[in-house]
Amino acid sequence: MSLIKKIGMGTSLLRAKVTGRRFPFMINWAITGRCNLRCKHCYGAYGDLQREELPADIIFRTIDQLQEMGTRRITIEGGEPLVRRDIVDIIDYINSKGMEISLCTNGILLDKYISRIYRKVDLIVLSLDGRQEYNDWLRGKGTFTKTLHAMETAAGYNVRTLVFATIIDNNINDIEYLAELIKKYRANITYNIAVAKLDAAGRNALNKVDDEQYRNVVKRIIKLKQNGYPVYYSDKNYRQALHWPDFKKECYLPAEISALSASRRKYLIPCFAGRRFAFIEANGDVYPCYQTVGTLAVKNIKTDGIRASFNHLQTLNYCQACYNLTLAELNLQADLDMGSVFKVIKNYFWPG
Repeated sequence: MSLIKKIGMGTSLLRAKVTGRRFPFMINWAITGRCNLRCKHCYGAYGDLQREELPADIIFRTIDQLQEMGTRRITIEGGEPLVRRDIVDIIDYINSKGMEISLCTNGILLDKYISRIYRKVDLIVLSLDGRQEYNDWLRGKGTFTKTLHAMETAAGYNVRTLVFATIIDNNINDIEYLAELIKKYRANITYNIAVAKLDAAGRNALNKVDDEQYRNVVKRIIKLKQNGYPVYYSDKNYRQALHWPDFKKECYLPAEISALSASRRKYLIPCFAGRRFAFIEANGDVYPCYQTVGTLAVKNIKTDGIRASFNHLQTLNYCQACYNLTLAELNLQADLDMGSVFKVIKNYFWPG
C-alpha cells in the first residue's frame, strides 16, 4: 500500500510541476500543543506555551478537505501527538483516506499504541541528540534509554524508523557516535541544525556553535553518507548547508536572495512552503512551515477552513530559502529533484 501511495504522490507532484498548480501535497500537523517533555531547544516551546487544541470533528473535517485538495501525506507531530486520547482514531481516519502517515513522537508512549497503529503508519520519527548525558540534559532524564526502547519497539513491529538529531553545540562531537548507534537498529538518521525557539517575545535564536564548526559538521555528515551510514537526506541538501552564507541568518527573503552573489545563490534550494506543503499549528493556524510560526498574519481552519487558509499563504511575504535540512529536503521532494527522489526510493526499499 505504501508503494502505491508513493507512486500517487509522485504523479501528483509531476502534474503540479508541469501545470504550476498550488496544492498541499504534504501537511505537517501539530495536532496538540501538549507535551510530556520540556526539551530545552524545542522550536515551538510546546508544553510551555499552551495552545488551544482542535477537537476531533474539526480535524476529521479538515482531513476530508485536504483529501479533496490533493494531499498525499500527513506528518503528525506536536507537542507530543501520543498524549491525545483520540490519536488512534485520527490515524485511522487519515489512513482510511489513502494518505501516507508519518508520526513524529518522543516514543515514551509508543508501547501503549504500537499494536493499534503499526499497520497504518508509514514512518515513525524519533529524536536523539547525542550521547546519553547530553541527550538527557537536553530532553529530560531517562529519555536516551526510552528512545532506544522505542526504536526496538518499532523494529519489533517492522515499522520504518527515522531518528532526528538536532545539532546545537556540545553534541557536534557526537555525529559519528549517533550514526554508528542508529546503524545497529537498521534505522535511518537525519541531522538538522537547531532553529530559533518560539517564546512569548517571538522567535529567538539559540546559542550555537560558529559557522566554521557547522561547516565541519556538514563535511563529516557527508563523509558518513559516503561511507555507507544510513544518513537520510540527499547530497544536494547537504551541499546547500555546506555553502550556507551565514548560519547566524536562518533564512532569506526574496529580496535578500537577489542581493546575494551568483556563487552564493547557486547552492540555494528554492522554497515550496505555502505552495506545495504547509504546516497546521495546534490551534488551527495555517503557516507555510513550522519555522514561520508566530511571524505571519495567517488564517485559521476553525474560522476560515483549510482551503482559504492555504490559499491565503500566497498573499504573504516570507522567506524563500533556509538552512533547515528537513525543510530543504521537503523542498527538493516538492520540486521532484531527482537526487531526492532516488533517495526516497532507496530509503523505502533499502532502509538502514
